[in-house]
Amino acid sequence: MNHFKSKKFIAYLLSELGWKLMVFYILYQYQAKIEHYSFMLLLGVVITSGFIQVGYILGQAALDRYALLAENTTKQAGPKKDD
Repeated sequence: MNHFKSKKFIAYLLSELGWKLMVFYILYQYQAKIEHYSFMLLLGVVITSGFIQVGYILGQAALDRYALLAENTTKQAGPKKDD
């Protein structure tokens, strides 16, 4: 469970929980009478959450790639011998 040591991952989980609770609350409040304002609010919440998810996933993928490249570079260089 090393994921829970990452502050970014915890922020991501809170973001996920937050938007889902917000959608549930809006649906619960308006129930069957969803009008233009509440529909646009729901749409905004879902779109914003989508951008946050994509940003997090792309950021993690870039970080993983950078770490892999750095690891491979250090392995290839190896220890230097001074004469």
